[in-house]
Amino acid sequence: MAELTPLVQAERAALAAYLDTLSVEQWTKPTWCAKWNVQQVVGHLIAAANITAPHFFAGLIRSGFKFDRVVETDLVQYAAGSPPAVLERFHGIVRSTRKPPGPAYVALGEVMVHGEDIRRALGSKGEHPPAHLLALVEAYRRTGRPLNGKKRSEGLHFVADDIDWSAGEGPEVRGPAMSLILGMVGRRNALGDCTGPGVEVLRSR
Repeated sequence: MAELTPLVQAERAALAAYLDTLSVEQWTKPTWCAKWNVQQVVGHLIAAANITAPHFFAGLIRSGFKFDRVVETDLVQYAAGSPPAVLERFHGIVRSTRKPPGPAYVALGEVMVHGEDIRRALGSKGEHPPAHLLALVEAYRRTGRPLNGKKRSEGLHFVADDIDWSAGEGPEVRGPAMSLILGMVGRRNALGDCTGPGVEVLRSR
């Protein structure tokens, strides 16, 4: 896979520009990441851009190897304070080259998926270059826990109608690549602009 850091930085810059437009009230609104509001999702993205492998694995041991607890602990620190303070922190990590432990695509997936969690909950959608979508969609179709993209995608044929990509065998799920990606990781609302006999199968998983 090609070097993804420039893609991650570009996606962060685009999300930062969008966050600049939000009112203080909008930072308290729920997102498509059901347990977190806008400020908490942004805090999570800041934490992910600051993480180091020693910090992550030490936290995993302290938490009794409970991944979600590690994520929540780091989120609290970086989501603290006023929306302008959190926004300033986010601007500070746009050019960061750090990434969460795991495959190279993890950092790209974090900002693209969570960016859409925020935008779509507030009635908007992001504009993602085809190269970014292509870099993520196949990886997410094959990803295991905790995203479970492979499990949800099994036995389905995906066709993106905005980029040149298709994969899999079975009932078809056709739609914008970003919506397919979101559907693969459990954002059922994203399937509203998808068509095909596989849509309800994916929605049920």
